[in-house]
Amino acid sequence: MAFCEIRNLHKSYFLDGKRIDVLRGVDLTIGAGEMLSLTGASGVGKSTFLHVVGTLDAPTAGTLEFEGRDVTRLDDAALAEFRNRTIGFVFQFHYLLPE
Repeated sequence: MAFCEIRNLHKSYFLDGKRIDVLRGVDLTIGAGEMLSLTGASGVGKSTFLHVVGTLDAPTAGTLEFEGRDVTRLDDAALAEFRNRTIGFVFQFHYLLPE
């Protein structure tokens, strides 16, 4: 079983009544212990992808499974617990800190 299975992942935003498709049908399998990097030009959706996979933002469509568990179906409390115990983030900017 893969550590993380991402299937047909989509994320769209709406601005001034227009839909902006940022992620369109992303598929990715990450094995346990596997390391990878995400690269690309500015504005191509890297941060959006990380926010969705890190469960900070919900996908518009698709599935996101960690060890066979589809986290897109979790309620807010279960998602917060999953995030607290499973996901770690090191942010580029430390906006959450006052200093």
